[in-house]
Amino acid sequence: MKSINLSLVVDDNFNPLPIQKQLAICIAKIAGKNNRISLATVIGWPLLAIKSEGGGYYIFDETGKFSASINSLILQDYNRIISMLQKTSDESQILELMNSIRWDEIKGSSTLHFDFIMDQDFKNLLKLGSSQLPLQILDRKLKDIDVQFIISDIQGAENKVLSEIDLIEKTKEKISETIAIIKGRRVEKRRQTESEYDAKIMGKNEELKRIVSEEKSKVEGEIKQFSSQLYSKLPDIEVLIAKAELDKEAGFVDSTSSVYSIKEKYLSEITGKLNEIKEKHKIDIRRLRGELTELNSMKQRDLNKINEEIKKLDELQQSVIAKLNSVESSEKATLDRLQKLPKFVSILAEDKAEIIVPLLVAQVSSNRVILPPQMYKGGKKSFLGGIFKKDPLEISENIEGGEIFINSLDFNLGDNLRNYKDLIEKGLQELSDEGWNVKRSLEEYYGNT
Repeated sequence: MKSINLSLVVDDNFNPLPIQKQLAICIAKIAGKNNRISLATVIGWPLLAIKSEGGGYYIFDETGKFSASINSLILQDYNRIISMLQKTSDESQILELMNSIRWDEIKGSSTLHFDFIMDQDFKNLLKLGSSQLPLQILDRKLKDIDVQFIISDIQGAENKVLSEIDLIEKTKEKISETIAIIKGRRVEKRRQTESEYDAKIMGKNEELKRIVSEEKSKVEGEIKQFSSQLYSKLPDIEVLIAKAELDKEAGFVDSTSSVYSIKEKYLSEITGKLNEIKEKHKIDIRRLRGELTELNSMKQRDLNKINEEIKKLDELQQSVIAKLNSVESSEKATLDRLQKLPKFVSILAEDKAEIIVPLLVAQVSSNRVILPPQMYKGGKKSFLGGIFKKDPLEISENIEGGEIFINSLDFNLGDNLRNYKDLIEKGLQELSDEGWNVKRSLEEYYGNT
């Protein structure tokens, strides 16, 4: 199995600096200009990378201090719901069942716990190049059998969630299929209803046309007959009016209004009798028009009722699917977390490798200081004899992802840096030449300890 020792300090392209410079930067960073170190050591945190069948690598913490926990829902029995829908043939019972089920109800939740698995985002940590640093490797607790069981548990959890998502999809399909069948019946009922009303309306229109034609023939004969009779006295009345006008013209009479009133009364009586004849022939037509209006009104009312039923079916389907989608979304979130446990590791080509993450642990005054992998900010030649040398506290910054190890470190501090005095002092000289306000001797950092 390949073992990769990551660098403690890299440049801005993630390339490792020389070992002496890595150690010197960390000492300068921790101590600053005035602090003194009593103990310091570089430890190696062992991680195991195992390639996943789906891509990426499971990252195991061999020390056992890290683990992954993922919340998982306990769903209701959708298989039972599907079975109940399949066994129920009565539409009203099916709809009552669909309206009464709490589709998004969750029976509970549980926690999927995987020891040794790292669920953290390492960001740039695993981009670090390799260096052969003087490391004190932490004790390994992970065994091969643990790896097999944990991966099996993760894959089993994935399969379970996938199965639950598939069941939710089948439930949605069953709901859509069931409502589509009921909706199809409503659509067919609407078509039949519309067809039946259209046939009645067409028949009534034909009857209306026939009645209108018959009444026209009848009214024509009656109007002609009665008109010839009723208007027979009109010539005599007109003669009377003409004579009265001549008398008025001669000055024999002052007014002809009385003879005109005779004509008006006579014409009014004729108009009334003719209107009676006309109205008599409108009775059946009005009746048929009323029946047509009522048929159209009944048609629209019945169609609206069916359309409302179809609308409620659509709303029911949308409501149920939305609730199932909500549950499915939670399941997919769980699946996403499970599937993201394997992380892409660009530095590996092997199926299995050990990755050692370096940390500098130091006792500074009464405090323990832990420095994760760093990115060097670079430097420039000193200016005016070092008057403007830069603060060593600003010499580097944490690599994203390395901080996760700091709060989990429980380590009996030793000291392994004194053994590399000459190497570290060489690095300090290089940093001083690059404009950093660092001490030249390792003993100056350790003080009188």
